[in-house]
Amino acid sequence: MPELTEEQFIELVKRSETEAEQNITRYKLKLALFAGLGYFVIFFLVTALLFLVGGTIGVAVFSSSLFLLLIKKKIIIVILIAIWTFLKALWIKFDTPQGHVLEREKYPNLFEELDSLTTTLNALTIHQVIIEDTLNAAVIQHPRFGLFGGNKNTLFLGIQLLLALSPAEMRSVLAHELGHLSGNHSRFSGWIYRVRLSWFRIMDAFENSDSFGAGLMRRFFNWYAPKFSAYSFALARTNEYEADQVAARLTSADTAAKALINVYAQAPYIDGEFWNTYFKQADDRPSPPIPPYEGLAQFLKQTPISRQRLLENIKQVMQEETHYADTHPALRDRVEAITHDAVLPDTFDVNAAESWLGTGYQDILTRFDRDWMARNEENWKNRYDYVETARRVLAKNRDVDPNTLNDDELWELSQYKDEFEGDDAALAVYQCYQQRHPDSVGAAYYIGRILSARGDVSAIEHLRIALNHPNTLQQAGQWGYQLLSEQGNEGVAEKWWQEVLQVNEGQRISAQQRESICLSDTLRTPDIDDSLLQSTVDLLKAHRNAGACWLAQKEIQDDGAPVYIIAFRPRGFYWSFNKAQAAVAEALTVDADVFVVCLWGDNSKLAKKVKKAGIKIV
Repeated sequence: MPELTEEQFIELVKRSETEAEQNITRYKLKLALFAGLGYFVIFFLVTALLFLVGGTIGVAVFSSSLFLLLIKKKIIIVILIAIWTFLKALWIKFDTPQGHVLEREKYPNLFEELDSLTTTLNALTIHQVIIEDTLNAAVIQHPRFGLFGGNKNTLFLGIQLLLALSPAEMRSVLAHELGHLSGNHSRFSGWIYRVRLSWFRIMDAFENSDSFGAGLMRRFFNWYAPKFSAYSFALARTNEYEADQVAARLTSADTAAKALINVYAQAPYIDGEFWNTYFKQADDRPSPPIPPYEGLAQFLKQTPISRQRLLENIKQVMQEETHYADTHPALRDRVEAITHDAVLPDTFDVNAAESWLGTGYQDILTRFDRDWMARNEENWKNRYDYVETARRVLAKNRDVDPNTLNDDELWELSQYKDEFEGDDAALAVYQCYQQRHPDSVGAAYYIGRILSARGDVSAIEHLRIALNHPNTLQQAGQWGYQLLSEQGNEGVAEKWWQEVLQVNEGQRISAQQRESICLSDTLRTPDIDDSLLQSTVDLLKAHRNAGACWLAQKEIQDDGAPVYIIAFRPRGFYWSFNKAQAAVAEALTVDADVFVVCLWGDNSKLAKKVKKAGIKIV
């Protein structure tokens, strides 16, 4: 079943919006039937499984002669395979929510707020609250019984959000999230909201399962879930507005609007003024001067966002428009739907974390600080050592002629100058390296960046070289297009962009050729380095499942690293040809692109082609 393209998704969303505007009742009926299709498929699988199991048991108990006939004719094998296929299709696992669970006994203030909102909204029960390192809040439903539901509702609270908002603003945010689970407004909208999330979780679960039955279900849900998401988009967006209205009713219109604005305004402030400054200290200190979350709490208390910075951030985010990439409307539309008054977040002395976490507030900060240090202490030290090394190299080569350095020293110096001394200092060193290696993508990329930033059209010849690597193509292409456009050369800029697209398409085809093999591939005698060949042979000889082996080379569109295919005759004990093939492939720890196929099993035709075109190596 073909999946939706972005254009098809947007077209279906627009169609659903039109249908909803013209006849909301008819739209909801069609949406309910479409939602039921997913449940019907699951119900059909369950029914088929029960029928096969029950029928097989019934035949075995009440008609032994028929059961023996099924065994004799090997029909029982087909039935057992069908049972296994259906069972594997239904047996999927969902990742359980992870994080620090807050206990009701330790955080009574938080749960008092939660209970009050849940009761007022007639919302579904929140079974657990997890606090995590984010500037966000969300409710996630985890199916305890797989496809059969039994949802466990988990509220995620971000510690950064709790530190950034007042208790009233945080209450508004929480009311919005619980509004999605509320029974006080549209139960149908709430049901569709949860079904949308469920189908995508099911789709993700099938993606992580490699059984044949799951593969069939994956194909269905890869077609169904995006279509359902698109068709239900109009209602899902309405649900976001409804949840905002819930927040406004439970607090006030001003508070709900202030909470929304504060979240959007605080995010760039915290990232830019706190985290960036905090991480920059690794350049000069071997360890953090203060634990990060304790530091963030102090930062927001001592240096709250200024009115001017607040207005700048709000002005910027208010320019964003609602789009189809997210069911959440743009901030401007959300605020205007709540109130027409101009509002700005208030300053406050006590944040939501202090108010709601109570005596456990400091323990939570300490826990996050400890976890952060465990994850980042080594990286911090590595950054400090790196900067120390860079400063020594820069000092050592302050008056040295770059031409006297070897290639590695010259490239290292160019990178250090670029990072710590700026474009002017780095350009001459990059150019020196490029004189030795005219086709160097790295040198061309950095020279092109520096020259394009200066408005120098000669950057194009360097950026054209940088197009030749997937890691630099996109950025080099954008720099070139922007430079030519700013020069007023729209025709030349468009021609450049078409060249970028052409190179990108060639790289896409080459990448596809490298990522997979098929029977139609063109194979030839391998051109392989002696040391690589010997390493490969040694690993194959040592493997218990690899008997005789042949090596061929796949012809690729580009001139990059070669792609090899090894065909082997299995030996020893193995559960299946596919498992033996996977085991041999996993054992080939060589620095090369190598595929492995077994002479017996699903890939036998391709393996025979390798045997014919290649050489015997074991």
